[in-house]
Amino acid sequence: MLKFNSSRTGARFMVLALVALSALFLSSVAFAQSTVSNGSIAGTVTDATGAVVPSAKVTMTGPTGQTFHAVTSNSGAYSTGALIPGTYKVRVEAKGFKTEQLSLDVKVDNTANGSVKLEIGQESTVIEVQAQRCSGQHRTGHGARRFDVESD
Repeated sequence: MLKFNSSRTGARFMVLALVALSALFLSSVAFAQSTVSNGSIAGTVTDATGAVVPSAKVTMTGPTGQTFHAVTSNSGAYSTGALIPGTYKVRVEAKGFKTEQLSLDVKVDNTANGSVKLEIGQESTVIEVQAQRCSGQHRTGHGARRFDVESD
């Protein structure tokens, strides 16, 4: 005749239940870590009449200084992959159009609207100058002149 020890069976059941609950808890933690923590930018580049601009170069500079590049499709559309949240500087260039720049905030689980209307004109180069206070002297035939230069 078989004899069951109820305390042993109860202990095995408790161990099995703890293992199952631990597995369930750990899988929920792993799922929480894999949820979306990025955003993206997508838009369409058009001209002043609303016609799409294919093959426009789109350059995005992120909050860490990292640069991303895209080229608009035949329908004038572009999009990025996953981007970390933050403020991005977006620069759009196309032959025969003025260069356009905008600033976009990328948020978690959101696609920022990067649509741009380009004006007809020549491509331009943007030069960003940063300066601090400096001073010097300029000598002419009539003596020396002192000057100070300040920037904001």
